[in-house]
Amino acid sequence: AFSLRYALPQTSLIINFASNRAAAEGLAQEAEALGASVMLAQGDLSEPAGRAAVTAAVRESGRLDVLVHNAFVLTNDKPLDVSDADFARVMAVGPQALLELVRETNALFPAEGGRVVCTLSLATQRLFHVSRGSNYFPMAAAKAVLEVCVRYLAVDLAPQAITVNGVSAGYIGTENVMAPELANFRTAIGKKTPLGRVATVEEVANVVHFLGSDEARWITGQIVVADGGFSLI
Repeated sequence: AFSLRYALPQTSLIINFASNRAAAEGLAQEAEALGASVMLAQGDLSEPAGRAAVTAAVRESGRLDVLVHNAFVLTNDKPLDVSDADFARVMAVGPQALLELVRETNALFPAEGGRVVCTLSLATQRLFHVSRGSNYFPMAAAKAVLEVCVRYLAVDLAPQAITVNGVSAGYIGTENVMAPELANFRTAIGKKTPLGRVATVEEVANVVHFLGSDEARWITGQIVVADGGFSLI
């Protein structure tokens, strides 16, 4: 949804994917049909080689205007149960990948500046699991570090007129969440959300796109909550 929101004529997209080439190629075709040119960059961001592949693709393009970090690994482990390997992987895909990509590509932003946007989670502020347990811990910890990265990077990159912001969207109607067997779950979330439902992926993409636009050039270091009011109650 993020890629398609940016898929405009005269726009060049670099889309990272880890393993599902068929899905990535299908997305590329959709984006190209909207007028964008697309380069696919395969790489698992939990691995140095994967991060290097994405960096190489950006460098090949020669210019970077907007960097959107949306990669994550979902593990269902409690704090005392998560393995060292799984914890390291969620941190690598999350904050480590963001920092490395920004460090290696920030020189490619134009003189007038640019935008960095990453997706975050309400789980950094509250337990956010269906069973009300602490099973979401590894992902929540990685997203919390990403929040810190947003604020610190915003200050470091400000002299380059590069803004850095995050979007915390709560429950989103992704393909998994919209599965028929989760109908009761969606109904329960809707009852707890003032706007009465989960977000569509397009609605979240609109927020990400805004933060990546010139209209948002005076917003930096912020975590924008777009959750239909869920966190208010």
